[in-house]
Amino acid sequence: MGNETVTFEGENFSSVLSDYTILLDDRLCTVTSANSTHVQCITGKRPGLYPTPTLQLKIAGYGNVATQGLIFRYVNYWSEPLTWGGEFPPIEGDLVSIPKGLNLLVDVDSTPKLSAVVVEGSLIFPSHPNPNHLRTFDAHYVMVRGGTFEAGTEDYPYTSQLLITMHSNRSSPELPIFGNKVIAMYNGVLDLHGVPRNPTWTELDVTAEIDSVNITLIRDVDWKVGEKIVIAPSGYFNTEAEERVIVAIDRKNPMKPVITVD
Repeated sequence: MGNETVTFEGENFSSVLSDYTILLDDRLCTVTSANSTHVQCITGKRPGLYPTPTLQLKIAGYGNVATQGLIFRYVNYWSEPLTWGGEFPPIEGDLVSIPKGLNLLVDVDSTPKLSAVVVEGSLIFPSHPNPNHLRTFDAHYVMVRGGTFEAGTEDYPYTSQLLITMHSNRSSPELPIFGNKVIAMYNGVLDLHGVPRNPTWTELDVTAEIDSVNITLIRDVDWKVGEKIVIAPSGYFNTEAEERVIVAIDRKNPMKPVITVD
């Protein structure tokens, strides 16, 4: 739809607005401010599908800016009626097709339980400013066929919460080769990157006895109150593992924190 503000960061930019020519998919992005390190512009409307997005940023007297492989992608908002032909978003049981050249941004808090999603373009889940915000996505089948399924990238991880639930049972029809209740990939890209956690697991410093609600670890962790952890069994049966919620963390001895669980 256009009318979005885009900021480019770099070095040795001009502060004269008229020096700039910025084209996104051959659509002019109107420059509104600029200094030596930042330039902002407002996107123009760009209908249609563009399988190969393009970016041109020129400064008079300097030539083309080195974009270092970065690209701007026009997206369609899930919440925008025009994304769905000016009518209404999908309802439960619908099949959603994302053709090549369409980048669909899931900007809603939850989606209905979809029968299937075929991704030949891009399906993108954006992070929410609130790290505790929960977005849910429900479907029976997702087929990424030459497209991209993205919830955070390695450079820009997903910083809030996302719950993807696939629905089916043993008797549900299967996709050939892939089965049912799957995110199936065929020559596509799957990017699922959350905030790095260090460490993701560690050991107990002291044996946790039966009915104990406190566990002492051998090292510091970045875990938080309210998060779930799994306490592995002492024996050989994984059914004896216990899932617990952290209710308090005592870091008086930072190298041997004491975790209180529910």
